[in-house]
Amino acid sequence: MKMKYIFIAITSAIISVSTFFSASTLAHGPSVIPDREIWISGSSIQDKAIGVLFSDLCDSGTLDIFKDNASPSKPGQAHSAYFCTLSPANVSGLPAAQKVLLHKRSLGGSYEGIHPVADGMAIDAMVIDNGNCAETSVGSQDWLCTISNPGDLQNKVSDAGISNVEPALFIGLNVKPSGVPVTPIQLSRINVTPMVAVIYGVPVTKNLRDALQEVQGLVVGDEAEANMPSLTKIQVSSIISGAVRTWDQFLIDNGGTKVGLASFPFVTASAPTFEGPLSKPYVYICRRVPGSGTQAQMNAKFNNSPCAAGANPTAQDFSHSHFFGPIIVENNGSGDVSTCLNNADTAGKWALGVQSLEKGANASGLTDQFRFVKIDGVAPFLENVAANKYFDWAEVTMQWRKPSAPVPGPSGDILIILKTIAQSASNPARVAAFNAGFSHPFQVNPGAYLALSGNGYVPSFPFDPSNPVAAATHAFSGIPSTCSVPLMSGESDL
Repeated sequence: MKMKYIFIAITSAIISVSTFFSASTLAHGPSVIPDREIWISGSSIQDKAIGVLFSDLCDSGTLDIFKDNASPSKPGQAHSAYFCTLSPANVSGLPAAQKVLLHKRSLGGSYEGIHPVADGMAIDAMVIDNGNCAETSVGSQDWLCTISNPGDLQNKVSDAGISNVEPALFIGLNVKPSGVPVTPIQLSRINVTPMVAVIYGVPVTKNLRDALQEVQGLVVGDEAEANMPSLTKIQVSSIISGAVRTWDQFLIDNGGTKVGLASFPFVTASAPTFEGPLSKPYVYICRRVPGSGTQAQMNAKFNNSPCAAGANPTAQDFSHSHFFGPIIVENNGSGDVSTCLNNADTAGKWALGVQSLEKGANASGLTDQFRFVKIDGVAPFLENVAANKYFDWAEVTMQWRKPSAPVPGPSGDILIILKTIAQSASNPARVAAFNAGFSHPFQVNPGAYLALSGNGYVPSFPFDPSNPVAAATHAFSGIPSTCSVPLMSGESDL
């Protein structure tokens, strides 16, 4: 009996040591030297997607994830990195298994995935080997990294960029204040690959959602699609253009009399905050900064800008007096928009913003204090986009420099890996698996993404969530044009 106990104890110890040894050898911490480093910049709203797509290519158990800790409540808003072993079994064309460290800069949004990429210009990127990263718990393979100390950031030329819309759209109001419009010369230097369709929506603070439910005769506080309030495209355009400065100027029909939205007898929790020297219920707009692809698609879809000469411009924080309203908050990243909307709701302000359906919910349900609304009576979910009923969506692109560019583009193994990530994003099976991570109560099927028929995938009729493919495309010649009305691939679910 005693010998049996000793044997069991020794066996347990061996298993314990083996497990520890296995975990430690699989981990790719900051001290591990990579065989390849890849630098990507651009769209912040695609961070989860890039993380999942890269992770899916990793050998099991080898992935370490690094995120900047500049925003403790939402780590990784500016920079992240993924470090694992990639093998030929998962990445066709690689000659052998290799340790690959992929850096992703999100700061500055889509703009930083275009100009610096086309020009081969070095920009700040987070490193992980400056003694700046600490594991959240031993063996977790999740790391938080400082980015404020000397050496935490280094100037690097991005191998590739990601934008929520095609690079050619970054002109006019889509150029950041310190930037310049994209030029034909820059566009000639890059290869542009459509990756996936993203569904966007108009999020409003929960208190505003409740108020809209009340005036539209819906069940206040209910999250189902049947009680989801609606705004018209014209109403949204008027708000984001600054034509509606306060919520008492947003007029609603009340039995034949036009009454300001803020004057209806709302439940106490939904009452707007009256503030400022005029004691007005200001309209708050949580938008993105110029240079954001998310903002660029909203400008195009709701205001036809910069698609047409004379198009109504989307208001910016310096274009309207805060004395009269609206109050416009420009946010660097999509996570900042969520924070802006959450803070507004907590403060009793009514705010409207712009987000993709990737935000506000995870696989378990709602995560933030904002809710999406219908546009012209149509809810922003997969089936409605696939059936060509909901208009607010756009194709994400990845771009990298051509070999002939003044600063030559990526080649060899790095190019193989980039192409694999781009191709993986288009695979309906991967899109379906990724969609499971975003579950809004109003959706029939969870998700924010659709594969592209322009990439050779065939839509299902009726819609099949295991084969989520958009039945229309903005890409008539291989590269999307968000300014264009998308055309069906030849079929429609009527």
